[in-house]
Amino acid sequence: MAINPDDFPPGTYHELSLFPLNNVVLFPGMPLPLHIFEERYKAMIGDCVDRDEPFGVLLIREGNEVGEPAEPHSVGTTARVSQVQRLQEGRLNILTRGETRFELLQTVRTVPHLVGLVRYMEEDEGDVSATALAGVREQFIQLQRQLTAMAGGWDREITVPDEPIALARIASSTLAVSLPLPPDVRQSLLETPTAGGQLEKLQTLMRQANRIVAEQVEQNTPFKGPRLN
Repeated sequence: MAINPDDFPPGTYHELSLFPLNNVVLFPGMPLPLHIFEERYKAMIGDCVDRDEPFGVLLIREGNEVGEPAEPHSVGTTARVSQVQRLQEGRLNILTRGETRFELLQTVRTVPHLVGLVRYMEEDEGDVSATALAGVREQFIQLQRQLTAMAGGWDREITVPDEPIALARIASSTLAVSLPLPPDVRQSLLETPTAGGQLEKLQTLMRQANRIVAEQVEQNTPFKGPRLN
């Protein structure tokens, strides 16, 4: 059944330009660089920049990025353009950052690009386990230290938020950027409605991530013998 926005209070639903992508799940706070070469998306990004408006990023469920409109998942994240590099033939390199989760309720049009009627999802703590909160904080600190070590650096102190929504947000975006998690795993995390639910999932995912990164750090360490300090 089609939704008529006029039947609901102002601000409940919004029209949003959509950019379905393969293997990309965008989280709030996560940076996302994109190369834009299709005419329809060059025009869409140009409009978003001119109007200072976001567009929506959705993981493709079926279909391809290029050509006929793909069928995306229903939950995605808005992206706002922060940097634009203009190239030959009108192509663009852009840097965006994820802002707000949304649910796609209905397709408004597919030409020249996909536009949908969306509902922005409010951030909700839900039921938060103290064990999950503490566990994710600990695993996040460990992951940050290991990622810094892989890059040849060292962190004296890592600041981690205590508030569940902020912690779930930074842990999710860091995990998505740092490790090649399967798209369905990232999508499931994005779709989890509450911070408490996300933290429960993040406990397991962060432990797995730390094991993977620890192995990579070990493989990249040139000297295995004892050290004298």
